[in-house]
Amino acid sequence: MEPHLKILHTVSEAVSRTLDVEAILKTALEALTHVTGHEIASLHLVATDGVTLELRADRGLSGQMREVNRVLTVGEGIIGRVAASGTTAVMRDVMGSPDLLPSAHEAVRRDRIRGFVCVPIHARGRMLGTLSLGRQTDDPFDEGEVTLLEATAQQIAIALDNARLSSELVHAEKLSAVGELASGVAHEINNPLTTILGLAQLLLSRSDVTPGIRERIALMADEAARAAAIVQNLLMFSRHYPPERRPCSLADAVQRVIALKGYQLEHDKVRVTTELDHCPTVWADENQVQQVLLNLVQNAAHLRSVLHDQAAGRGQRPRPVGLVRHRRPARRAAVR
Repeated sequence: MEPHLKILHTVSEAVSRTLDVEAILKTALEALTHVTGHEIASLHLVATDGVTLELRADRGLSGQMREVNRVLTVGEGIIGRVAASGTTAVMRDVMGSPDLLPSAHEAVRRDRIRGFVCVPIHARGRMLGTLSLGRQTDDPFDEGEVTLLEATAQQIAIALDNARLSSELVHAEKLSAVGELASGVAHEINNPLTTILGLAQLLLSRSDVTPGIRERIALMADEAARAAAIVQNLLMFSRHYPPERRPCSLADAVQRVIALKGYQLEHDKVRVTTELDHCPTVWADENQVQQVLLNLVQNAAHLRSVLHDQAAGRGQRPRPVGLVRHRRPARRAAVR
C-alpha cells in the first residue's frame, strides 16, 4: 500500500503546485507506470465536440498503439464505453473483450497487453475523459490498484476543473479591464464631441450664416450628436450598475444596441430590419435588457455569417438576414 500512497502524494502535490494541465498529466502517468514497472498508460480527454476522445498523454505506448488511440469515439470500444457510461472497466485478458476495437487487435497482440483497466475522469457532473492502464504480465489488476487509478483520476479531474475555473477567471478579469479602458476612452472622446456640438449649435443660431453653410453645419451637428450617442451607449454598457427594475422602453434599448453595433454590422454587410412602432414599455433592469439584446444581435450576426459561408460553399447566393423584427405585441409586458 505504501507505493500507492506515494503515487497519490506525487499526483496531489503536482495538482496543488501548478495549473499547467500538461505537466500534471505527465506527472500522473509517470507515477502510475511505476506500480510494477510493467504498465503502459494512456489518458484521453473529451474534445470540444463532446463526441470524440483525444489522446493527451501516454507512457509506454508503441507507435502503432499510439496511432490507434490518437482519436477515439465516445461510446465505441472499451475506452469509449467507459467515457459514455462513467463506470470503471477491469479486464484480466483484454484480447478476449468483445468491446476491443477491431483496429486495436493487432497492436494489442504485438504489444502483448493482457490485463487492462480504464476509469472515467469526471468533475461536477461533467465527463472529462478516461485514464487507462495496461499490463504486459499475467497478473490481474487487484482492487487496490483499481482504487489507486480511480483516486488518481479524481486528482486529475480536480486539476482540469481548477484550470478551467482559472481560465474563466482570467477571461472575466480581461473583460473587466477592457470595460474600464472603454469607459476611459469614451470619456475622453465625449469631451471634444460636446465642444463640437455646442459650437455647431451656436453657429446655427446666427442669422448671417448662408443656407449652404447652414446645411453643412447642421450635418456636422447631426453627426456629432450621433457620435455622442454612441459614446453614451458605450459608457452605459461598460459601467457596473446595481440591478434596478423600472419601466424601460424596449424600442430605445434596441436602437441603442443597433447604434452600438452599427459599424460592425455595416462592415459585415448585415441588414437590420426593425418594426418598433408599437413596442411596449417593460418593467425590468434596463442595463440587463440591453445586454440580452446585444447578445441576441451578436449571435444572430454570427449565425448569418455561418449561413453566408455555407451558401457560398454550395455556390448559392446568400439571402439577407433580418436580425431584429418586432411584431405588434400586447399593450403591456413585464419581466419577472
